[in-house]
Amino acid sequence: MKILTLLLSAFLLTSCFKKSNETVYTMGFTPAENVDVVTTNGKVISDIVYKKTGVKLKTYVATDYTALIEAMRGGSVQFGWLAPFGYVLAEKRAGAKVLLKSVRHGKPYFYSAIFTRKDKPFKTIQDLKGKSIAWVDPASTSGFIVPKAALINDGIDADKFFGKQIFAGGHDSVVLGVINGSVDAGATFANDEKGVTGAWTQLSNAKPEFKDKIRVIYVTKPIPNDTFSTTEKFYTQNQGLVDKITEVIKTMDSSPEGKQALYNLYRIDSFLKATSEDFAPLKKAAEKLNIEITK
Repeated sequence: MKILTLLLSAFLLTSCFKKSNETVYTMGFTPAENVDVVTTNGKVISDIVYKKTGVKLKTYVATDYTALIEAMRGGSVQFGWLAPFGYVLAEKRAGAKVLLKSVRHGKPYFYSAIFTRKDKPFKTIQDLKGKSIAWVDPASTSGFIVPKAALINDGIDADKFFGKQIFAGGHDSVVLGVINGSVDAGATFANDEKGVTGAWTQLSNAKPEFKDKIRVIYVTKPIPNDTFSTTEKFYTQNQGLVDKITEVIKTMDSSPEGKQALYNLYRIDSFLKATSEDFAPLKKAAEKLNIEITK
């Protein structure tokens, strides 16, 4: 009996020791939505990965793109859910390696749109000369970089064309600014090439009174969707592990729980494999705006 008890104790001690020394990796997110929502759904995704691979992942919600990129560069975050331009920055600054790109509405890309209130007289982009516009953020793909670069391609220098430019800080803030009349126009994301749906329709789900108050007057060319990425260094050292986790994320939409978590997280429907070349349009847009990606 004593021998059996000793063996059982040794087994329990060994199990506890293994558990306490189990490697835990980190997935980093940006707070595109409410931090609690991102944290909750990030954990659901981590739990699914653990069930299928035995690999433990914890969730880290960064304060902004820069914080997540720096965490990946420093090695404290091994996997990053990066916005398109965030990935372009991370590739140069942190040696990021893109693994997957998201799919929404059946497409691995989206658009940027410039819009006004429907009851305003503005019908074309030229009607906004001398007027005010709200961008999202200097690092926002669809809320600043792509639309401003697209205007340059069309012969419009936004800094001289618009009478006033502001950064609203978020896509919902841009929509609210236009609807409330704080600015004449705004730039945000659109789901289709005609600008039928976008940030404004998403907001009108919560505020039905905003429905049909927007007129889209300018839509850019397609923009590659946001990413699931790692770093070249981590991939080189842990290729088998990265491939396993990537496969789970890629097939996450095959279960009701996983599909719902992806949608709740960033309204993602599914994922496709991605390469650095997919994001060449964003690199060109950065060049148009003289953004030094490495700094």
